[in-house]
Amino acid sequence: MEISRNFNQLSFHDASIGSVKRNIDRVQVSFDCVMVAPEHPDACGKVIELRNATVTFLNVKSERALIWYDDQSPIVHPYPEAPVNEVMHGTRKEDCFHFDGFWQPDDWSEWYIYTDNFVVTGRSVAFTRAAI
Repeated sequence: MEISRNFNQLSFHDASIGSVKRNIDRVQVSFDCVMVAPEHPDACGKVIELRNATVTFLNVKSERALIWYDDQSPIVHPYPEAPVNEVMHGTRKEDCFHFDGFWQPDDWSEWYIYTDNFVVTGRSVAFTRAAI
């Protein structure tokens, strides 16, 4: 299955990032799974799990990675190449895609990717509660 619209109707909650690859103006992120909400136009009213999903961001303008070691203010991430390991949220606002979650068990991180284009691919599986 391939999805290139309605990013905010995808759920990355508890998704693990397996790898991040960069090539000129492209960032490719591999996830163990991405959930597609039944409201997504490509979901036909069903919850869909995309296993071994890849999100490719095209024409990337820039990236920014931050880490929170305290609750005061973030600093530049020491490992911006792959700043989040376990995602809690993935959202889009205009040309900014934002992921936040854990880099290490106690280190909260944020990753901003600035672009207008994305494509998600993965093996679609009908979601059942038994799959949880």
